[in-house]
Amino acid sequence: MSLTNKTILEKANEAIKKGDNESFLAYCTDDTERVFVGSLK
Repeated sequence: MSLTNKTILEKANEAIKKGDNESFLAYCTDDTERVFVGSLK
């Protein structure tokens, strides 16, 4: 089953909200960059 980009982002964001870093990382690739609102990057 192929997930849409929106679905992937929703699932990854849910994992972050729950503090589940391992699940979040499962949605990432080696070139993933995550910028949190208000961060300096």
